[in-house]
Amino acid sequence: MAKETQRSGADGAMELLGVGGFALFFGWMLITFYWLFAIFLQSLPTGERDTIQLFIFIGIALGYAICHFLGKRASYTPFSAPVLAIETVFAAIVPLTSLGLLAEAPIPTPMLCAANLLAGIGGGFFTVSWLDVCGRSKSRAYARFCSEALLGGGALFALAALMPTEFQPVFCLVYLALSVGLLKYTSENSDNSQAAPLSAVEHKPWKFAREVEPSFIAFGIVFGMTFVFLFNYGSHYVFIGLLATIPGALVLVVLSLKKIFLNITVLQRILLFMTVLACICIPFSTGYVQIVCAFLVIASWALFLPTTYAHLVRKSVELGEAAVFRQVPRRLLASALGFLIGWAVASAATAIFGAHSDAFTVIRLCTACLVVLAVTVFFPQSEHHDENADRAPAPSEAVATPAQPAPAGMSEHEVFEARCNAVAEMYQLSPRETDVLRYLAKGRNAAYIQNKLTISPHTVKSHIYSIYRKTDIHSQQSLMDFVEDYPVSVPQQSPKKK
Repeated sequence: MAKETQRSGADGAMELLGVGGFALFFGWMLITFYWLFAIFLQSLPTGERDTIQLFIFIGIALGYAICHFLGKRASYTPFSAPVLAIETVFAAIVPLTSLGLLAEAPIPTPMLCAANLLAGIGGGFFTVSWLDVCGRSKSRAYARFCSEALLGGGALFALAALMPTEFQPVFCLVYLALSVGLLKYTSENSDNSQAAPLSAVEHKPWKFAREVEPSFIAFGIVFGMTFVFLFNYGSHYVFIGLLATIPGALVLVVLSLKKIFLNITVLQRILLFMTVLACICIPFSTGYVQIVCAFLVIASWALFLPTTYAHLVRKSVELGEAAVFRQVPRRLLASALGFLIGWAVASAATAIFGAHSDAFTVIRLCTACLVVLAVTVFFPQSEHHDENADRAPAPSEAVATPAQPAPAGMSEHEVFEARCNAVAEMYQLSPRETDVLRYLAKGRNAAYIQNKLTISPHTVKSHIYSIYRKTDIHSQQSLMDFVEDYPVSVPQQSPKKK
């Protein structure tokens, strides 16, 4: 996790509203995706319940895919009233269907599957939208933003689940309505002057290091199978399992507040150890020990989810030229497909062999082995999840490309400008970062740059941090020396005749 700045003033208040709205979304998600049909469909065979719930996760993957293709159009924005209205209707269908089930209305299985599919699509759209709001946070505390939201979502889920059954779908609808309102408000009132315009379409997409997608899919499979494991035991076990999101997210919140920033590789390897150990222990244990193991896996998921979100948002903000909502959907799709595969395999095993059968145990163990194999093959890369994987080489590594030849008679100032422009092009600095670079290379301090460019102190520090990160330089003097020595082709002038 990269270093994060603190909240302050109006920006901090807007960020807190964003966290609150995202938490309401997580509360809606936990109730809709895992809870309502776990309590309202208990009379159905276990395999049929698993299959109905599978459509939620088909819908999420489909929602990300639709977001990706819509994001290629400059006219599309997820914050427009028509888009929000459609998403809200989709997201409200499951709690409304649950109210129908509560009234003992005869709702056929295909309609339940369709309700889940549409809810999944709506959930995918809202996830992308909230991550875009997170990306426009002035503090750049993306991990804290997402983990605080998931922590709040877990608490909101617990509040709703402890209410009488007839009130639970109503709580879900209230969470949804409040989340949509805060999404609209924060997207319109955040200070987005330094963010990519909503209409900007991605020109040069950033790439993952080659092991990222396999890690997303591998973890998703394990998490999906674990949720099915709890789902098949009944609503009480689902409730206990979902409460694990609270301590899981709390760990990340505490790390962020204490400014303990773990490399994402280290964090994922810790989670790998927890999840694989739990998967191996579950078949050989009984009763509460199995539940504790499943609890550890869900807690790992609660650590994995906001960490992944924060990583994707950070890369979109720092390496992309377009809004976050145009860049993250196809990256989220990998994790969604993993979860879908895990749920589908577990559902099929339940339908064929029965819930918690020996065959299901073998499948879980094989999955754990496959995850270990995937990690063995892909994770040892030194740049695993490296946030700078797509940056230009560091000054010590770079083979500088000479700039275009300068006109004859170039002055010292013009040579300096040419060097700054060449560095900016080589390391993909934004126009405003290039302006800041010129002053830094002259030895000017942040206060001077703030006055000259008429921008806030926070914005100056943000640009300076971004320049240092992209060039892999960590002091102003080193940056000045680097710019001064940067090769730029200047034609030799013929000597003057005496």
